[in-house]
Amino acid sequence: MLLRPSPVRREWRASRMESLTTRKVEIRPIRTEDLRLVYELEEQSFKDPFPNYFIDQLADANPETFLVAVYRGAIVGYAVVDDWSDHQHLVSIAVRAGFRRRGIAQTLLDDLFERSRPGPLRLELRRSNHEAFQLYMKNGFRETGIAHSYYTDGEDAIHMEKLIEKKPQILAPA
Repeated sequence: MLLRPSPVRREWRASRMESLTTRKVEIRPIRTEDLRLVYELEEQSFKDPFPNYFIDQLADANPETFLVAVYRGAIVGYAVVDDWSDHQHLVSIAVRAGFRRRGIAQTLLDDLFERSRPGPLRLELRRSNHEAFQLYMKNGFRETGIAHSYYTDGEDAIHMEKLIEKKPQILAPA
């Protein structure tokens, strides 16, 4: 007889795994030696991955907002915000398949929100990417439009935006 854990037990295990993972994940700016692993993660994560030279350009142009998530010495995720003149753009966020749904994307986003300048933060995502859509909605993004046949396979993109508020300045006691 095969015994399966109850739904409550599975949920408890999943939440325990999530908390164990996110507590041990280091979020830091990308380093040159990280690029090869980011290229691999990009290839594994997206139907239309960015070319390596573009990732290199993003890393050079955005040293404070190109972040990697490191777990036990291995890169398990990354996210990058590109700074444009009128807004910032969340270009990409990816988490290695075995580490998804453990809070790593949320941790990357939280760190990016802290590092982003005040003003609009924009992104686009595949219409079929329901999990990412829910993550962005939960984090205060709103849908601003649809780009029809945006991707090379003809899939539409959803445009989203979040307004990053000015961070309050904490004054030291006199």
